[in-house]
Amino acid sequence: METDVLIIGAGPAGLMAAFETVSRGLDVVMIDESSYLGGQLVQQTQMLSLLPSQFSPMRGFELAEILINQLNEYPVKILLNHTFVGLYQDGSIGVSDGNNVFSITARKVIVTTGAAERAVPFKKWTLPGVMTIGAAQTLINRNFVVPGKKAVICGSSDFALDVAIQLKQVGVEIEGIIEKSNKLTALNQDKIERMTEEHIPYYLHSFITEVKGNGQVEEVYVQLDQEIKTFHVDLVCIDGGRKPITEVFYQLDCTFSYQEKLGGWVPQYNERLQSSQNRVYLGGNAAGVSFHGVILLTGMIAGISVCEDLGALEIDEANSLRDSLFKEIKIIESKQDPHLWIERMRHIENFLHPQLKDQFIS
Repeated sequence: METDVLIIGAGPAGLMAAFETVSRGLDVVMIDESSYLGGQLVQQTQMLSLLPSQFSPMRGFELAEILINQLNEYPVKILLNHTFVGLYQDGSIGVSDGNNVFSITARKVIVTTGAAERAVPFKKWTLPGVMTIGAAQTLINRNFVVPGKKAVICGSSDFALDVAIQLKQVGVEIEGIIEKSNKLTALNQDKIERMTEEHIPYYLHSFITEVKGNGQVEEVYVQLDQEIKTFHVDLVCIDGGRKPITEVFYQLDCTFSYQEKLGGWVPQYNERLQSSQNRVYLGGNAAGVSFHGVILLTGMIAGISVCEDLGALEIDEANSLRDSLFKEIKIIESKQDPHLWIERMRHIENFLHPQLKDQFIS
């Protein structure tokens, strides 16, 4: 199979990159290991407000529907339940449907593989009933399963508060939000106020030391200053943050650098979202974990840059569009977390002007 553009990952960034490229006449193939388009957006019922200017605030599943529908009139070849398995010697991409492996020859590759949740290990943390905050949301919104009766949440990000409220709405009693720092890490004040209105208690300077139970979680022990508090629950939701999914970049021989605010090890890229491999671009959380609006904007930038390289977009127009989109990224990230925007710019600057010969780590 041959194509102009291969997009690996059909979440929000991949869908935006697909629209930017196919709408300008390029031949596009998109693969995703899932059985549906939209990634995690499909199961997100919370309101998303930090979106690009062309979108009004809406719920995650509503945004997914818009992104999917805008591709309907274009001939994107979509391969669901397909995974990237490696790089052939001739540069073609190996793809598998679980039974067969075949190659795709692409002039450009855009990787939008998203992010994975981090675990927070503690004693007996593998007991049934301990799960990530994202897994709990999946059970509620996609599988329509209530994951427990009483719960504690480990972590206090905006996403954790969203899911805590969703859990309570389906009848789960939230016994407490456990946060190891001296304040809640959520940035959205409205969500913090909503949590207060829902009478969800939280404990600062605290952490889970151990869970116990006969075959499943029954008790959770939490260190609170100088004492241990016992919670009698059957569900523990862990919010350890997220990190970019980078396995594809390793196999494509891209270089990396470590950026704490962006989620850890991140593929290096320039202001065009082009990696150290000239034909490989990236967008979304793969380019650094951020807010929904930035996920969409980076997917757009990657698509625009590919269009420029393949002659589907003039250089001046591409530069103008990228400048406009980066301004939106700055507004979103600076408003919520200025350090995130600063680190993203540092990441790009280090790629463009390396100070050390051994800076690029592969």
